[in-house]
Amino acid sequence: MASLVSEILMSAGQYEKRDLQTELEKVKRKIDDAKFQVSKFVEQHYLDFDPLLVHSRELVETSSKLSEEVEELVAKAETELKFQLDSSTNEFNSIGSQINAAKLQVQLLERVSRLHTILESLKRVTVEDLILYAEAIAEAESILDDAEDQIDTELDIWGSVKFEIELNKDQLLKHLENSWNTEIQWIKKDSITQLKLNPDKLKDVFQALAIVGQLDRPLYDWSSRLFEDILVPLTKADTVISIEENLELTEGERPITELAELETAVKNISLTFQHLNQHLDFELKDVRVLQLVGQQIADEFAKLFVKTCLKSTLPSSSSLLSSPEYEKALQMVVGLEQEMIDNGFMTERVIEEFSVNVDLFFADKQCLESLSRARQLMCLDLHDTIYLKDNIEQTIVEEEERNNAETAHLWKMLSEGGMEVKWSPFRFPHCQISRSTQDLIEMLTNLVQEAGLSSATERSSARLLFTVRSICELYVSVVPEYHRDALEKLPFHAAVAHNNGMYLAHSILTLGTGHLIKLVQQNAVPLMDLVGKFRQLAAHIFLEHMKRQRDQLLAILKEAGFNRLESESKLPASVEKAGRQVLHQLRNLQKIWQPVLPLEVYLRAIGTLSNSVLEELLLRITTMEDIPAAAALQLADQCQNFTNTLPLLFGPVNDEEPEDKTEMVALVLQHIHLWARFEELRHLLGAGLRDIEGRWSSGKGPLAAHFAADEVKQMIRALFQNTDHRAATLSRIK
Repeated sequence: MASLVSEILMSAGQYEKRDLQTELEKVKRKIDDAKFQVSKFVEQHYLDFDPLLVHSRELVETSSKLSEEVEELVAKAETELKFQLDSSTNEFNSIGSQINAAKLQVQLLERVSRLHTILESLKRVTVEDLILYAEAIAEAESILDDAEDQIDTELDIWGSVKFEIELNKDQLLKHLENSWNTEIQWIKKDSITQLKLNPDKLKDVFQALAIVGQLDRPLYDWSSRLFEDILVPLTKADTVISIEENLELTEGERPITELAELETAVKNISLTFQHLNQHLDFELKDVRVLQLVGQQIADEFAKLFVKTCLKSTLPSSSSLLSSPEYEKALQMVVGLEQEMIDNGFMTERVIEEFSVNVDLFFADKQCLESLSRARQLMCLDLHDTIYLKDNIEQTIVEEEERNNAETAHLWKMLSEGGMEVKWSPFRFPHCQISRSTQDLIEMLTNLVQEAGLSSATERSSARLLFTVRSICELYVSVVPEYHRDALEKLPFHAAVAHNNGMYLAHSILTLGTGHLIKLVQQNAVPLMDLVGKFRQLAAHIFLEHMKRQRDQLLAILKEAGFNRLESESKLPASVEKAGRQVLHQLRNLQKIWQPVLPLEVYLRAIGTLSNSVLEELLLRITTMEDIPAAAALQLADQCQNFTNTLPLLFGPVNDEEPEDKTEMVALVLQHIHLWARFEELRHLLGAGLRDIEGRWSSGKGPLAAHFAADEVKQMIRALFQNTDHRAATLSRIK
């Protein structure tokens, strides 16, 4: 049925095609006839001037009809041609698919045939013919990689061919591995390393490995060993090399520190690369072997050389950077880098960049060394001290700087804090500081002087000054934390740490004076704010320790047993013992602090602690409701012990009986604010009612100057029994 329809449609289509061609021929003839009529009409109209209006109208009607017939034919042609075009396209696609399938079959046959040819050629070529063998294996692998998974690999023969190729490749790789170990030999014994290269066959081994894509791993391993066993030892001062047929190296241990050692290292490295270039002077895919080695280790070697050779031989002063000896050394190093660039080992000028920015590397080295050394100094024991004494000659120089307009404002800043001698703010008072602190200050001074040298660039000067600031900030963070236990428990360490902080603050202000101010302004590096940080640190450390000492003294008095006086007729032995203990501790602090602290600081410190002790005694005694007569006399004796001992704290350490007590008494009155009140309490404990009333003297006597009327009445009630005389006296105390 379907075939019958197809035949009908096909015959109909052929009939339509014949009818269309007939109609086209008819129309064409009519068009030719119309063209002739129009031509004739135009000729008659424009040449013969024959008015043929009627004939022209007939021609117009004929042309219109012809136009309509043409449009109908065009529409019919488009419909028929489009249908036939679609049919032709489907037929073309079907034929194209068949052709592609045929092509794939042909390609498959070609691949299998070529693989067979390669396998046959591998049977005729020995594995010693490395290049031919490797090229065959590479071509076979390329064919296998390009295979179509769904067509080629479905063949039974495909797996067998692939397995055969892999066997041949394994045989080649094993032979190449043996050849590699034969042509490149490492002999290492103790500190001696020997490298043997056979340039005759080495090229074929490299090329064969590159062809089969197996060069990366052995090249990486060999490059790494070259770096570790050859190049790293060459950056040491006492390494020796010998190059005849082979390269032999005796590794040293001493680091490079001098320019002469740097020159030797450069020569050794240059000879080594000349030897390598001589034996590895061939290309792999337009890339030199040394370039491939350089891609593995060049950057690491450049960094190592800069760190261990160039940075270690930087001079101690920036002024030496422009010396002929150092410039010659830099030119020699740049020449070595150019040599390595020429042979392809290096591509970037890392070493030349060092020579261009040598001032920054110099500053970085000095900064890192200074920071490391500073931290070590901060962690040293504080008890290793030195004495700071007045330097008259230095004072004269500093007094001359006082008249400098740029440093005049420092006088006011230096005089703050209570540490400096009043007649010369540039002088630090006599005291003890840690030796490590003195070394630290010398380091800071050297950094500032280095930053101020004319040879120092603006960049290096700024880095050096920032290092000064970093060291100071590091001190504020490290010292109180590292020495925490000692600062809390040992009064000597607390006093020394206080002096260290104050002396550092003093040194920052006087470090270069006007010269430092210019440097700081030029480089925008703030340093003056560090003065306040050092002083706050010093004050905090010492005040915290003083609080612990005060708490210990007050704890002794609180546990002495004053509250038992109301139930006992005599003063408990524990009170007397506590008094001796407190005085002993204060005398011990005197022995520790007096030789260490500046005099003014010591007097304020010992006076503050003494005042706290007297305040506690006054509180304990004046708040008692009943003091037996015998106990009152014993308390008076105890108070007398304090009044006899405390003034000794303001005199020389070992002077138990000073001849002139006037100065000591003046210092006591200045620094112990409760001294006069305590003296009045001592008088009151041993006095009678008449004496008390006399010292009160209607509110104008010495007793009234330090005690309120209620306090005096409280003491009278505690000391005396209730009698008419006591009542009369109490009535007059007001």
